[in-house]
Amino acid sequence: MSIAEGIPQVVAAADMQVDAAANATEELSLDSQTAEKVVAQVKHYFSDANLNHDSYMRKGVSMHDGWVPFSNLIRFNKLRQLVGVPEDPKTEETSSRGSKKDKRGPPPPPIAKKYVDLLASVVKDGVTNEDSVEVNDTGIRRKVPYVESGEWFARTVHVKGLPYGEEPAGDAAGLTAFFAQHGEVTLLRLRRNPRTKAFKGNALVEFATVEQAEEVAQMTDLEYSGRPLTVVSLSAYHDVKKAAGEYMHPELRKPGETYLTFEEWCAANGRELPSANGKPRKSKKGKEVEKVETPPPPPKEIVVVPGVLVKFTGVEGEIGVTELKQALSVAGAVKYVDILPGASEGIVRFKEPVATQAIEAHADGLAVEGSEVVLKLGAVGKDEEDAFYERAKEASEIATARKASNPNNKKGKRAGGNASRVEGAPRSKRPRM
Repeated sequence: MSIAEGIPQVVAAADMQVDAAANATEELSLDSQTAEKVVAQVKHYFSDANLNHDSYMRKGVSMHDGWVPFSNLIRFNKLRQLVGVPEDPKTEETSSRGSKKDKRGPPPPPIAKKYVDLLASVVKDGVTNEDSVEVNDTGIRRKVPYVESGEWFARTVHVKGLPYGEEPAGDAAGLTAFFAQHGEVTLLRLRRNPRTKAFKGNALVEFATVEQAEEVAQMTDLEYSGRPLTVVSLSAYHDVKKAAGEYMHPELRKPGETYLTFEEWCAANGRELPSANGKPRKSKKGKEVEKVETPPPPPKEIVVVPGVLVKFTGVEGEIGVTELKQALSVAGAVKYVDILPGASEGIVRFKEPVATQAIEAHADGLAVEGSEVVLKLGAVGKDEEDAFYERAKEASEIATARKASNPNNKKGKRAGGNASRVEGAPRSKRPRM
């Protein structure tokens, strides 16, 4: 018999025997490799690096003398997956939880107690001699209370050059391991579109020391999965966006500084707020916009002109941007060419909206002089167009940030690691791998 909220719960002896037999045959366990991942993930949740950015966990460690129940941790997606909690968990034997419903909707379904117990057992065994956390029968807490700090900002670099909309392989573990070759990585955060949650192709990598971050920020030859990366300090990237008067996303904000909310920024810059369906909506009446002492300059706009982008494929050998531009100019005046080193396809931006005519008039392709390469032209999809203009915008920001962070850069010197070549950039051959 057990007591729940003061109400006796009568259980038949026969039922108790059946449940006991079922539990005996369904004893759960994890292999050693998965158990290590569970322990590492739990320790990460309680680390300074994570708590600096995780408001939910900060709230958790600030209550109940710092103890966070295993029944709460098991709800975290990564732990659910590692422990093996099914998508539709059984509810016959559940962990204890409050009955108060969330105003935003019904509470999530309870998770079987056997999974909570498995998590507790694995964590207890894994942190026995750990200096940072301690456990009891029902939960875990930090040994030293968390103290908020802004030191992470100077130890973080901004990384650009990963494919837009494509998650890094291995849930970012591979990317973390890559940067761990150059210093101790304490946290890696993938940047996402606030509305669609799509990966933006950018990441923030936090190192254990400022020196490690500064050293990586000066590297100009980093490549990941065949893609050149552009790395600058977060401080430099932040300052460029601030100087341009652009909206500062929360993950880029410098600790201790005050920023406009998105609504305030839109009002201050004469922008209409986008709604959930993408249509403009008006700001709230009576909303006062926070005044800044020095009005920022107008944000730099990337002008989106319909019909100027065309996709080309079929690039082979050591074909450089100069040769590509010359071949593509037969279809129209070329503004610039966007292609990754070693890639077989790219996008050309014409000066005039000639996309449809170019594709139709050169259905058989465009020959590249001095080679056997024939470029095939095609339409650019909406996602490709969005990614193109975002790369164009960020390429300008990155170049300015790198120049600002390294006063020894000379005019005309390669900024290093740019994901694409554009008109005016140094001309070089594209070696094939």
